[in-house]
Amino acid sequence: MSTNLLDSGDCGDGRDGRRGNYKDIYELLEELCKTLASPSDNHREILRHVTQYISNCPTALSSTLPYDETSLLTKIANHLDATAARAATPTAPSADATKTGTGSSAEDSTGIASNSALFLKFHEQLKASLPNEQKRTALLTFLYFMADSKYPSENGYNGGVGNNQRSHLMPTANSALQSIRSHLMHKSVAQAQSNNSTLPSATRSQHTMLTGRGAFSRFTPESDTAGGSVGGSHGTHFSTLRAHSSKSLELQHNLNDDIVQNIIYAFTGIQGKYLKKDVISGRFKLDSKAKTLSVVQAGMLLRLSELGYFHDLVQSYTDTKSGLCPLGFMGQGFVSALKNELTRYYGMVATLQEQLNRQRDFEHNTILKGNSIVPMRHEQLTLMKILVWSVDALKRLKWLATIAAACQEKKGGALASTVHSFLNNGNPTVKSLVRELLLAICGPLYQMLSHWLLEGEINDPHGEFFIECLAEVGPDRLWHDKYRVRTSMLPNFVSTEMAHKILVTGKSINFLCEVCEDNRPVKGRDELRQCIEENADHIFSHVADTKLHSTIDAIYLNTSKRVLDIVMGPHKLLEHLQAMRRYLLLGQGDFIGILMENLKCELDKPAKELYCYDLSSIMDAAIRSTNAQYDDPEILNHLDVRLLTPCDGDIGWDILSLQYTVRGPLATMLEPCMGIYQMLFKPLWRMKHMEFVLSSKIWKDQKCNAKPLRSMASELNQVLYRLHLLTSEMIHFIHQMQYYILFEVIECSWAELQDRVQQAKALDDILNAHDDFLNAIKCGAFLDSDSGQLCQNMENVYDGIIRLELWQDKFYEICFKELSARKEYENHILISEKLGKFGVTAERQLERDQELKIFEQFIGSYHKSLDNICADYEKAVRCFLLTLNSHNDHNLQLFGIRLDFNEYYKKRDQRLCVPLTFEHMRMSIMFNGNKSLASSRYSAVN
Repeated sequence: MSTNLLDSGDCGDGRDGRRGNYKDIYELLEELCKTLASPSDNHREILRHVTQYISNCPTALSSTLPYDETSLLTKIANHLDATAARAATPTAPSADATKTGTGSSAEDSTGIASNSALFLKFHEQLKASLPNEQKRTALLTFLYFMADSKYPSENGYNGGVGNNQRSHLMPTANSALQSIRSHLMHKSVAQAQSNNSTLPSATRSQHTMLTGRGAFSRFTPESDTAGGSVGGSHGTHFSTLRAHSSKSLELQHNLNDDIVQNIIYAFTGIQGKYLKKDVISGRFKLDSKAKTLSVVQAGMLLRLSELGYFHDLVQSYTDTKSGLCPLGFMGQGFVSALKNELTRYYGMVATLQEQLNRQRDFEHNTILKGNSIVPMRHEQLTLMKILVWSVDALKRLKWLATIAAACQEKKGGALASTVHSFLNNGNPTVKSLVRELLLAICGPLYQMLSHWLLEGEINDPHGEFFIECLAEVGPDRLWHDKYRVRTSMLPNFVSTEMAHKILVTGKSINFLCEVCEDNRPVKGRDELRQCIEENADHIFSHVADTKLHSTIDAIYLNTSKRVLDIVMGPHKLLEHLQAMRRYLLLGQGDFIGILMENLKCELDKPAKELYCYDLSSIMDAAIRSTNAQYDDPEILNHLDVRLLTPCDGDIGWDILSLQYTVRGPLATMLEPCMGIYQMLFKPLWRMKHMEFVLSSKIWKDQKCNAKPLRSMASELNQVLYRLHLLTSEMIHFIHQMQYYILFEVIECSWAELQDRVQQAKALDDILNAHDDFLNAIKCGAFLDSDSGQLCQNMENVYDGIIRLELWQDKFYEICFKELSARKEYENHILISEKLGKFGVTAERQLERDQELKIFEQFIGSYHKSLDNICADYEKAVRCFLLTLNSHNDHNLQLFGIRLDFNEYYKKRDQRLCVPLTFEHMRMSIMFNGNKSLASSRYSAVN
């Protein structure tokens, strides 16, 4: 046995210290044997028995010893004294003995004393080399029984130890000595063997005996005959001792093989003689038959049985019927990797079983031949060897069980993310294991990724890929809604940016094939396929600087540029965007003005009396009358009139809308935005309508009617003056509002959109810029979620304009009716004078006076109604300004200052005088439109 050497545990760290300890221990054993042996005995035989037991009983130190160290020292000293006394007393004194007389007695006494003292001296040296008291006690126990068993008695042996008791204690001593050797050799065998060639010849011979190639492993018939000169009693002693040794070795070997076989069974989850499975926990526990084992053996059995427990756990995660294994193709890859690990583990277990079988055959065939003990030339398989072997396997199975437990019932990217999280472990062995598992798991992922990036196809029957295809979505929504990233299946080693590029690449291929009917292969597909095959593990990198990432980026840019060239070239994406800005966002001012003027008569009708074809013809006439006629006819063909579903009381102005229809690939990209354009068109059209009412109706009527009503100026001046002021306020408000939205918001946002289009590298860059353009207009036109109060206040302002229009129409109607009555009255007087009737009758004069009184009452009532309109309008404007001032957008705050450039409204509302702190902004919103709260606000400000 060359692998289990004595090791005291106190050996030095260097080679010289270990060599010195081996030499010291061996020399101490030899000196102790010399001291215990009688002068006629061969101490080499005793030394061989000692080393033989040390090499075959590794667990003896854990057994209970019959004596303590002090008692053993006393017994051995007494035994030495008795042996020396018997040697000094002859059975038949001779003449020479008679002559020597007293001198011989003195020498014998000196010998007795020197033997005890010499043994105690060697014991002190043993204590220095072997500090472990239990090991020293085991060694002394064995030496004492060996020395005490040489002298026959009535039971065959003497020395106070009977045959039965000695047979019971001999394995205990053997086990103790074997434990010493196993403990010492476990740490220093490798270095001792490597240094064996460098030792001096004398030291090397001693080292050879310690390493199993000398006294520790040889007990041959020749060694027995070497002591043939010893007397008959001595020959009987060695024969008996040899028989006990053979029987003890055979029992030890059988027990060791039985324990090792049970451990090998447990490694594969099979119960044995000493180990049974717990029904609840699944772990192994000791059977009642294990009571015959020592504490060390039982502990090592339980420790080694953990390997079988984790084997069962890993095996359960590979069983599809257990409900614990992962799902899908990637789950099958994980299960396959676990099975490969178990196969490798089974190979190592099979190696152990084969070694045990060879050991059993060797022992059965060669250990005993007749009554002679043959040399043991094989390496025995022990629990300590298996424990050393199982360290790496146990760690590997533990990690496999931990990873598999975390992956229960997971699939796809979620499974890969769970396993990838274990890469953060600092142990390189664990990282290597996790990387092997990831490569097995991601095999199906690589195939799906290659299909998607190269063909634009998704082959994912189990829903594992992080790109999802919605089959119910049609080609018209392909770009925006048909494909999307499935966040729950996105592996944590694939960044959001990379996932977006992968999504766009495959989506672009589908867009080219299905919508643009362009089936040309994508540039760089061969490089990508080769990179995925050769550098699959690059995708696990935390930094996107690998060859795989750069290849994906390259194919993303190639496909995006190809899509961008198609939509910007043949399909004129930018021209269509500009057309929608001019017609749907009212950027073509001359066209919108002519269109409103031509449609006025139709749109004043009730909504249910309008027809699209009538309005479409009027729109075509407006196009031919303006600069719009010079636009591309293909662009103009997309423009049409649309009537919304009317409600009760609606007129044509409320339901009219211009519609821009996109077709082909543009419909796939711009269809989601058309609803936003319709939403923006309505407030812009209404604002333009208010501007048209004020400029082309109210202000125009005032200018046209001023001269005919000049004769009634004295009666109408007060009302007309207030009317002109209110009209000027409204025109200023609408003009500023129109300028802000059409120029500061729409035009500036359009200029920014054009800059981003010129810098775009992919179609998504243009679409994102276009979305930002529309969102900016929504905020500027008070259509976002934060501007609900602004929109409501602006509608109140528009209501004031409509009320003023209706009021003015009725007012001028009454005025012209009175003017007509007056002219008729004067003409009647002139006609009467020509006829010689000299004026009018009293009845006619009284009737005319009554009409004047009624007219004056009408003027008074209309003046009051105008004042009410002015008050309501002024209140709506003040609320609108207050909402602007309290808005978070500083552009809207500046717009409010421009509306009230001369601080007219600010002087009439103290809330507008409060500094725009956060507190006052909150209070202004709370008190907006609430008179009772406003009064308390005034007192707070004052």
